[in-house]
Amino acid sequence: MSTMNEFKFYSTTNPNHKSLVNFIFTNRIDNCFECFLTDYNKKAIMPFHMATQKSNLKHKNINTLAPLNKPLIGEVEEINDDTIIISMAFVDKASLEYKLFVEETSKNKLVISSVKRYTTKNNINFINYWEEHIYPLDEERLNEEDIISLFDYILKVGSLEASILSYLQDCDAKVVIPNIKFKLVSTNGCSNIKRILQLALNNTNTTEILDVMIESAPNYFVSSKVTTEFTYHKKFLQELEDLSKNSENNIYYANDNSNSNSN
Repeated sequence: MSTMNEFKFYSTTNPNHKSLVNFIFTNRIDNCFECFLTDYNKKAIMPFHMATQKSNLKHKNINTLAPLNKPLIGEVEEINDDTIIISMAFVDKASLEYKLFVEETSKNKLVISSVKRYTTKNNINFINYWEEHIYPLDEERLNEEDIISLFDYILKVGSLEASILSYLQDCDAKVVIPNIKFKLVSTNGCSNIKRILQLALNNTNTTEILDVMIESAPNYFVSSKVTTEFTYHKKFLQELEDLSKNSENNIYYANDNSNSNSN
């Protein structure tokens, strides 16, 4: 391969089922849109009815619904040997998963930029360098128990050229992780809430990484003590949700990005 048009960001051939993907609409045919998955250098399709929520379908014209060549985010609905079908109908922009994906996409662009700077300066073929040096790191990353972004994995292992690492470290220092709000109520009072919060931090090994603060009962928010990524927030909030499902804990948990649980 020799051009950026043939560039595939990830080492894997296909995205995972139900995962979010970056894509553009490239054409409109009989009953669907032709799409291009920009991180996988791969074609996909989207049936017309999957381009928006049903309640909005009749109120949008085709150009508004599917603007050609505009970067968008969809969800993988089906993968088979010949076709990948994606959808925008159920993509929730308020969800933590969506925020995680947007953050990872931003970090991916920084990785591309750092490698392009290095390869251009040293007269090295960008695609060849990416396949020889970045793909192996991506494969290692995907075999980790806790999968983090490629950006964070590169900084973690520190095995690329110093100029690339230095650029990414400078970018990492500027990353701001927003607070994530959630609700927590207990029939056993404040002491039980404190116990559950500490238990969730301990169970996810995030005591030294995350801060949990009260906004105004029953509203709380979790923030980062250090420069990190949403992965830790997600683990902590998932643990809170799991703990709320145990009736012995006597707590009610909800956040803007999940269904409520009451016991």
